[in-house]
Amino acid sequence: MPDSTYFINNVTEFKHQSVRDLAWAIASPPLITNLSHPCVWSDGAWYQRLYESTLPWLVALDADPEELEELLSNQKDRRMGKYFETLWSFWLRHCPFYEVVENNIQIIIDGETLGEIDFILFDKVTKKTVHWEVAVKFYLGVGDTREMCNWYGPNLRDRLDIKVEHLMHRQSVIGEDVRVAQWLKQRGVHIDACAVILKGRLYFPGASNQGEGVMKILPTQCSEELLYGYWFKRGEFEEVFDDKQRFELLINQGWMERIPTNSTNVLYSKRGIYENISNNTVRLPLHLQVGSPCYTRDRVFLVGDNWPLNNA
Repeated sequence: MPDSTYFINNVTEFKHQSVRDLAWAIASPPLITNLSHPCVWSDGAWYQRLYESTLPWLVALDADPEELEELLSNQKDRRMGKYFETLWSFWLRHCPFYEVVENNIQIIIDGETLGEIDFILFDKVTKKTVHWEVAVKFYLGVGDTREMCNWYGPNLRDRLDIKVEHLMHRQSVIGEDVRVAQWLKQRGVHIDACAVILKGRLYFPGASNQGEGVMKILPTQCSEELLYGYWFKRGEFEEVFDDKQRFELLINQGWMERIPTNSTNVLYSKRGIYENISNNTVRLPLHLQVGSPCYTRDRVFLVGDNWPLNNA
């Protein structure tokens, strides 16, 4: 399995974090590709081609990112998923391949809210109108990690299998519902095709540090190129990382592309992390960027000793 070196070496050359994250949103491999489904779940090669075609524009944007950064700063919803969607929205509105027909359209029929569509686009190449659903997720594996039902969000609020099922059978195909299709027709829209963009990272238990062998313990539906890391309880964390290692606490940024070490104000030792946890400055599970990247150990989660029984 490829590690995240490609993205570390090629995306981090941008000076601004917002542009780095946008480049990551485009270039990073998907979590899921191996599905039998009417919607397109593109593989890593498709995203790489998209990134390469976008690269000159990204370079120009990095020289003057004011428009993007103003858009992000004015966004009231600070959730990671919304941030990811806004990055794609910005790119699409500047992309020569697509025209945005609708964005974040709520479907309300006879007073009933049936759902929401992330993007309806006109593909200028195929001349088709396409429905895109985009999402970014970070899941920690427990037990038999070959089963999608054993991958949980760090706060245990969602699971990989539930998200994929919802994307497959609800979000991405909502336009096929007769009532919704008629409602869209009244707005002058007919959807010809659909696609799902599901990005993110999977984190294996620290004891499963198998390097290239992780594909053997992944769900078969997962992309062979996906990005991954590890999660640790305190005893495991102590054993893997020495006292000289330093970490960036990932609270509001750095979940997608790396925060450059030279732009980081504070790097914490293990002791410093434990002190911040003790005084409730931060809470577990805690996402960390390793100061000196070691490929798959570039990002790790530190969890409570009782996780996943609880998230304390």
